[in-house]
Amino acid sequence: MRSFIKFQLAFWGAFLLIRLAAAAVYFPAALFGFMGPRLILIAAYLGATTLIHVLVSRLADWTPPQRLALTAGLCLAASLPLHALELAFVGVMSVPPPTGGFFEYFVQFGWVFAAWAGYYFALDLLADSRAQAEALRRARGRADRARMMMLRFQLNPHFMFNSLNAISTLVLEGRNRDAERMLIGLSRFLRHTIDTDATKLSRLEDEIRIQRLYLNIEAARFGDRLKIQCDTQDDIGDCLVPSLLLQPIVENAIKHGVARKSTPGWLRIASHTEAGRLRFIVEDDGPGMSDRRAAGEGLGLRNTRERLAAIYGDAASMTIGPRDGGGVRVVFDLPLLREQKSASPVSVARAG
Repeated sequence: MRSFIKFQLAFWGAFLLIRLAAAAVYFPAALFGFMGPRLILIAAYLGATTLIHVLVSRLADWTPPQRLALTAGLCLAASLPLHALELAFVGVMSVPPPTGGFFEYFVQFGWVFAAWAGYYFALDLLADSRAQAEALRRARGRADRARMMMLRFQLNPHFMFNSLNAISTLVLEGRNRDAERMLIGLSRFLRHTIDTDATKLSRLEDEIRIQRLYLNIEAARFGDRLKIQCDTQDDIGDCLVPSLLLQPIVENAIKHGVARKSTPGWLRIASHTEAGRLRFIVEDDGPGMSDRRAAGEGLGLRNTRERLAAIYGDAASMTIGPRDGGGVRVVFDLPLLREQKSASPVSVARAG
């Protein structure tokens, strides 16, 4: 409606200027002496076309050609009373009366209605185009959100099964205190996952904290067999990363690395900036790549790759390879993004 009002004022204001210019050429004596009648005429044109707009806008289910044909017919119908109004002011304005009747009037001013209808439908189509673009943007946003939620919900049941199975094992072994510690850690972990929006990016410090919660759960199961090391650069706590990005990687390191060793195992999580990028490293000293190639493209890793592609496109990567000295090393290379409140993963990553 605001766009239509602006269009009406601009169009009929320009028409008034054209009529003043014509009066200055052909009837200079009547240029400024009859502004009242001219303004009444312009108001009549504006009112008639506004009524046409109100009627046509109620027929949104009609096709554009149908609405255009209706507009042309209404403009023709409106020109009849407007012609009568023009004739009523001829004597008042001291200008020669028309000799050709309605035909001469329509030839003289019919282009105005044609121009108005053309501009009107151009603006109408532009508004429809913008509305469709906005609807498409929202649909894509909802699709991105649904996809991210799907990937997230695929991870949680996998983790829940492993954790509950480990707690059951501890109870059967009579390690009730360890089982209790693991249950407490699991409840805190689940509270975090419930409170965290899967479609939002998380602060790096929160991601590291939740991984510590998970590793505390595993430490209750492995005891002295699990050694944990976390190295994080001091000034990057407010960097943004996908929530629970490291979860499947850390879980794989425990399952295929530490759990398969008869001696104490070691796991390290490190994060730092390098060349304007954010780099994560998850490494362990387990059996190595040959013992987990079959699991290298399991559910967790596939989901992680898909999440990175959905959020960053080609701007992020995840590489998996052997670690010097034995074990596996996983490296994430991500765009360096700082905290922005209430931002979706896709919009923040693309803005970055």
